[in-house]
Amino acid sequence: MIEEPYRWVEAIANRREYIETQLASGSPIVALGYRDGILFLTLGQTRQKIFEIYNRIAMGAIGHPGDIERLRMAAIELASTEGFTRSAADVSLRRLVHYSLSPVMKGAFEQVYGAPYLAR
Repeated sequence: MIEEPYRWVEAIANRREYIETQLASGSPIVALGYRDGILFLTLGQTRQKIFEIYNRIAMGAIGHPGDIERLRMAAIELASTEGFTRSAADVSLRRLVHYSLSPVMKGAFEQVYGAPYLAR
């Protein structure tokens, strides 16, 4: 399949459609910023959707609990390492997304033979 670019692109499109279908029934998470901080709101009480990643950084997600946990742990690991080797002020959401979550999500999505992350 890798030798045939069209089939690879088709497989990626099928994965995207599958993920969207699986996540369609999830209840939303809304984050509102205000002067004193951030307010996270969600419907449903069946499972935890909002997590603290590091000092002043939180994550909200819907999807498969195992996939959400893997993403959460990747973000916590990078945030802890950054905070320890540099300073807590150097830990930013931008760095966590660019250097922790994005590579993990991209790698899982592009591996057409493995299961994708079901998380948003």
